[in-house]
Amino acid sequence: MLEHLLERINQEEFEVLSHDIKYALLEHRKWSHKIGMALVLRQPMHEQDFVADDAHSHCSFGRWMKHVLEDEQFHQQAFFNIDDVHQQLHDCAKVLLSHLAKRGEISPADLECFFQIQNEFVDMVLMIFEFSVIHKHQFDDTTKLMNRRTLDIVLTNEKHRMQRVIGSNCCIVLADIDKFKDFNDTYGHDVGDLVLAHTASLFRESIRRHDTVARFGGEEFLFMMPEMKLEEATQVIERIRLKLAESSIVHQGRELGVTASFGVTQLSPYYDIKDSIKCADLALYEAKRAGRNCTVILDVEELTKNIEVIDLANLDAKYVIQEFCLKAK
Repeated sequence: MLEHLLERINQEEFEVLSHDIKYALLEHRKWSHKIGMALVLRQPMHEQDFVADDAHSHCSFGRWMKHVLEDEQFHQQAFFNIDDVHQQLHDCAKVLLSHLAKRGEISPADLECFFQIQNEFVDMVLMIFEFSVIHKHQFDDTTKLMNRRTLDIVLTNEKHRMQRVIGSNCCIVLADIDKFKDFNDTYGHDVGDLVLAHTASLFRESIRRHDTVARFGGEEFLFMMPEMKLEEATQVIERIRLKLAESSIVHQGRELGVTASFGVTQLSPYYDIKDSIKCADLALYEAKRAGRNCTVILDVEELTKNIEVIDLANLDAKYVIQEFCLKAK
């Protein structure tokens, strides 16, 4: 599924992808046009990207495809399928050009095969192009992180994966910039935006490639960390918290410190996503109450061992915080 790319590449990479696909497809149209002209005018062709045994690797699209598939994040079935059909297209072209070189007749069946595969190839490439164009706009302008709508897609995909793979883990974390309103009130919204961009950049650079961090709303961010247990996620978040607290932004020659509070929990495959997020929100609330610039953990697995209700949304928040929220050490 192409949706998995949302978990792996950022806004700038989506923009590069859409630009490169458009350029590569336009170049391949020129390649196809040359074949058409050669067949009509009965002029043999000898260039490598037309007649070589590995002709598909010599054309502009083939070179771009090779570059793409060298990056593991694009190891998606859709890209492998395009690579396969692209090679089939070149193979069909070689058959036509072989007849042309021998001054033989062009088989209508071979020509029809070429046109059919070419149409299939173009449709597949356009599908990815349209996906990249649409989703490069699914990011927040200020932070360059994915927005809430895109995050919902990623969380849903991850929950479905956890339901398929028994025993898999995923942690989610809500983070909130401490006293963010003071930045806006004291220095203006431009500085508030600078704080958001600085925090988002630090968060993005501090997580693994297949983790996700998104702007959840306002000054809140949500992390998703697949295949990571609660203890491991807490250690990562603590490193991020300290890294942020040690950083600063510069405004009119003055350094301004930035801190954030964090609530860590698990994404449960058995409950609604909103319920798992509520657990992270309760942990975040306790982190704020505990003095800010700290991390609080709410173990959903431990929680569900001690309750008899299925709907986490109906739990008493005060009870959950008192009994199950623990401050990271």
